[in-house]
Amino acid sequence: MAGKVIDVTGADFAEVTGQGGLTLFDLWSPTCAPCRMLAPVLDDLAVDFTGEVRICKADVSADVALGERFAARALPTLALYRDGREVDRIVGTRSRAQLSNWLESHL
Repeated sequence: MAGKVIDVTGADFAEVTGQGGLTLFDLWSPTCAPCRMLAPVLDDLAVDFTGEVRICKADVSADVALGERFAARALPTLALYRDGREVDRIVGTRSRAQLSNWLESHL
């Protein structure tokens, strides 16, 4: 869905990355305060990067296997995929400007 953050599970992962292009995965948990602080920033970036970057979020407390698959040791973990392969990763929160610059550097 254009301009919106997409909720995904482990079952959706292959389908989402198989679409090609650039995909940002936010691995988060509702009990993680920094994750909750990052959510509105990602909502804004989903609008800013409509058509360029798919932004997805996965609740790793609800899907532990997905957190293990990403080897997420701390939250939030932001994993950037291009055409199904991880190209970069950020652990922890960043400002909107920092994340925007990070995404732009991969376009």
